[in-house]
Amino acid sequence: MKKILLVVAALSFIAGNAAAAGKIAYVDTQAVFEKTKLGQKYNGIVNEYYSNRKKILDMDADEIKKLQEDFKKQAGVMNEKARKEKEEAIGRKMNDFDRKSKEFRDEIGKKQDEIAKEFEQTLTVVIKNIAKTEKINLVLNKTIAVPTVLYADDDLDLTAKVVTELDKKFEASK
Repeated sequence: MKKILLVVAALSFIAGNAAAAGKIAYVDTQAVFEKTKLGQKYNGIVNEYYSNRKKILDMDADEIKKLQEDFKKQAGVMNEKARKEKEEAIGRKMNDFDRKSKEFRDEIGKKQDEIAKEFEQTLTVVIKNIAKTEKINLVLNKTIAVPTVLYADDDLDLTAKVVTELDKKFEASK
């Protein structure tokens, strides 16, 4: 109990000093990603990357399904050796499909990480510029797994400004 009170006291002290030292604001980075042209561009890149690879997997899945259907039709008239070879061939195809699926998920994850990193770098520059212009000492991210903003006045929300500035920067880079 003493530790909790100590932590609460320390956080209150830090928050009080931060407020006294300067202006604090926050940004909903998920909303920025969803609303900006740059975020939409990156989302389109990931979706295209996903759909191209999904087509390959879909073709493989269709091939496996056809092999299985053919096997069911022919299994009754096949000798034991031919049946076993066909089962093994289908098993190899299924294992190959599983391996490709895993590689596909890994590739998509890497692509998403790469795009998130690029977006974050651009976003950080824009946020720093707005913070300097508006003399903001601390900008918090509202969109993370463990919320850092439990309550904030809407006047502290820089999300709309960040969206506008990021779109301007994106248009200028075309």
